[in-house]
Amino acid sequence: MDSPYFILLCSAVAAWYAFRYFRLKRGISDLTQALRATPPDGPIELPRFTDIPTLYEFRRVLADTLSEASLLRDSERKQREFQDALLNEIKDAIFILDRNREIRFVNEAARQLFPSQQPYQSRDFLEVCRDHRVEDTLDLAEELGSKVSDHISLRVSDGRSDRLRDITLLVEAEPLSFGQNAGITGSWLMMKDITAELETEQIRRDFVANASHELRTPLSIINGYLETMDEPDTDLGQAIFRRAIRTMRKHGERIARIIEDMLMISKLESAADLLNFEPFDLRDSVEEMIRQLAPIIESKHARVSVQANPAQDWSFVGDRFYWDQIFFNLIENALKQNGEPGLHVTISFTREEGRYLVRVIDDGIGIPAADLPLIFKRFYRVEKHHAQNQVKGTGLGLSIVKRAVEAHHGRIEVESQPGVRTTFTITVPQSFVRTPDAPVGRDGNDA
Repeated sequence: MDSPYFILLCSAVAAWYAFRYFRLKRGISDLTQALRATPPDGPIELPRFTDIPTLYEFRRVLADTLSEASLLRDSERKQREFQDALLNEIKDAIFILDRNREIRFVNEAARQLFPSQQPYQSRDFLEVCRDHRVEDTLDLAEELGSKVSDHISLRVSDGRSDRLRDITLLVEAEPLSFGQNAGITGSWLMMKDITAELETEQIRRDFVANASHELRTPLSIINGYLETMDEPDTDLGQAIFRRAIRTMRKHGERIARIIEDMLMISKLESAADLLNFEPFDLRDSVEEMIRQLAPIIESKHARVSVQANPAQDWSFVGDRFYWDQIFFNLIENALKQNGEPGLHVTISFTREEGRYLVRVIDDGIGIPAADLPLIFKRFYRVEKHHAQNQVKGTGLGLSIVKRAVEAHHGRIEVESQPGVRTTFTITVPQSFVRTPDAPVGRDGNDA
């Protein structure tokens, strides 16, 4: 056993195993370096090891496993990107929180609602929201183990300026859990800005209340006169009853005017896109309304003039009926608000940067500064007192004007210096102005 041949054989076997060991060790080292050098999102490039069967098989199995893991990772990433893009399209603010109330996801609407210079991920939710009432909603959701909702008023940044604005949010929260026995592992929170809906509902309630009040007054007067005139021994030929009939007729006309104005506002709000857009001359429209108001103009010894360059084409694509209403109401409003004779009303037309500017200017008593922000509200009237024989206007004229201008994608502004001048300025965008010789499309825009 101690012969030189046995020792030589053992040495050869040891040398062969040592060679195999060092080759295997070097192969594993090369494989480790290749794995470390592979980019996270890059292709997998591993040594072949064609001369080492053990490492070759190991490399093949490892490459297959890594490829499957890479495919799974890419699939999960794409799915997450799709989900993030989908949630970012939602206009409501969405937060997904873990069990410690740290943010795990926030969509774009939430970033706009709660702007921050710091990253949102892994931050405490209260640090971003800064309102304990929202935290109370989350606490209640976790306590009940179901979705809860609440209305919360917040003061947030305007986004376009440094001013703060008050908004009302519908806050919904619900705990999240994964698996039947996992327990609460987080929560989701959605905040919807319902300020506009609440304001619209309030406007609707105010409109119904004001309309009921405005209709009740003339109806009460008419019914009162009719009740008196219905007495058996009443002589309807008396002068007092003839005056009563004239008063009832005036109030009946006022009721009809209120109903017509309400229907007009309703049509403008519900079918603004269905207006009859066609080319017409703005100057013809205002001159026609001046002719219709001629009796009132003459009775008040007023003057109404139009200033427009006769060399220019004042054609416009819009609904002629509603532009007649715009001019009629603005001129009539100036005449009714100024009882003294000698009023001068000027309607001017100019062009600025591809826009029409229409100004209705009067030199009457003007509008107090406190009333300026309110004159376009429905049923709002500047005058507070009336003579007994004077029938009030509907208070809807300027509301119709504003809505009709907006239906033509324009805007109206008012400036007033009491006792000097009042100016209503209408600005209409280029998209509703027909250029000379340009065909008009079916939608009212230039073809």
